[in-house]
Amino acid sequence: MAESSSCDVAVIGAGVGGYVTAIRASQLGMSVTIVERGQVGGTCLNRGCIPTKALLASTSLLEKIRRPEDFGIIVKDVSVDFERMMARKEAIVGRLTEGVRHLLRKNGVRLVEGRGAITSRSQVHVKGADGTKEHIKAGSIVIASGSEPRELPNIRADGERVITTDEALRLGGPPESMAIVGGGMFGVEFAQIFQSLGADVKILEKAPRILPSLDSDLGKAFQRTLKRRGIEVFTSVSSESATVEGDGVRLRAAAGGSQLELRVEKVLIAAGRKSVTEGIGLENIGLQLRDGFIPVDEHMRTGVPNVYAVGDVTGGKMLAHVAFAEGVVAAESIAGMETRIDHRAVPICVYTSPEIASVGLSEEEATERGYSVSVGRFPYTANGRALTLGEREGFVKIVADRETDEVLGVHILGSNASELIGEAAVAIRLECTAEELGRVIHPHPTLGEALMEAASAVSGRAIHI
Repeated sequence: MAESSSCDVAVIGAGVGGYVTAIRASQLGMSVTIVERGQVGGTCLNRGCIPTKALLASTSLLEKIRRPEDFGIIVKDVSVDFERMMARKEAIVGRLTEGVRHLLRKNGVRLVEGRGAITSRSQVHVKGADGTKEHIKAGSIVIASGSEPRELPNIRADGERVITTDEALRLGGPPESMAIVGGGMFGVEFAQIFQSLGADVKILEKAPRILPSLDSDLGKAFQRTLKRRGIEVFTSVSSESATVEGDGVRLRAAAGGSQLELRVEKVLIAAGRKSVTEGIGLENIGLQLRDGFIPVDEHMRTGVPNVYAVGDVTGGKMLAHVAFAEGVVAAESIAGMETRIDHRAVPICVYTSPEIASVGLSEEEATERGYSVSVGRFPYTANGRALTLGEREGFVKIVADRETDEVLGVHILGSNASELIGEAAVAIRLECTAEELGRVIHPHPTLGEALMEAASAVSGRAIHI
């Protein structure tokens, strides 16, 4: 016999969007139950943001150690302990996972472990792994079921030779060679991880350039970076088949009118993610999908009264910080507050070496929307702090409205780009002009001065170039 309980808010999924919704709702005085079928923290914490950045931190340090002479230091006999590197990653994930559990307990959120499905607009049914059942009656329901790796129609992952990003984070050792299908954020991050560890890496991207969703100058420049590091990049190619042959995989792709054939130890599918919408009872409340996602308004409300959705399941930018912001909006909307999500100033970061960060409109997007644009650029080679750090590669690019001087987009390739982009997001959120941003006094020497100089460059006022 199933148990019964009740609460003000029931949240399906304890990833970033889900647990943030739950905690904020509790802060606002509501009773909250959160249901999770897998690991608390979701994709970001367990299979995405955190573990990949832990590995990138290791390989970035490795790359610096390999060029110590640039800093007047001699290092000998450098080797990689892959097992310890992976153990460090797992320790970080474990610590943060327990941290999320602690936050839920501290805020009085009840965690129910099991598979949750909506049975009506006010009820969620949960089936635990041990066979236990529970009916949760809720005033509002929030769907935060997340996403999973997208499959390719003609290439299926077997988890051994043809893998997804999930399996890539659990390998027992780096492969000798790897072909990565997809040159987006996931693809280039994994390319640098495994190339640093000694793998011969090739990237196959169907678009004319890698990182196709970002400003074209970023993609073009970083594609050159990858090639200098020995990562072969194939663009405008369509992967057709992956056949396991002995201890390797034969990958075939179409490149224009010709055929491309590669033989590698492993193929990594990094072709994006899709929302998890099956098995959560959407049909029971008549909730219709749009292009595979749950449509929501600016308050995170679905088309069904008292049912909300946040995070990857809603489509848009599948980023943890977007899910975080949407979770806060959903909770405050349930509480009757007039909170709205603003997607204009969402930063996008790629944690490669050098890092890549972007916020607002690309130059192409601004032009397509009818803006007459002005562009300011400033290279890292002219920045004193970049030179002292040995990080000469990169630039800051600012796209502004020629008529009003409003900052429309900021795009950075270079060291610490993910930290610098926060200032740019504030500028766009507050509708700053390039002149205003350029007149902000930045400490010297810092990388942030490159942002200031690029802003001044929009009107030809940059001093140090």
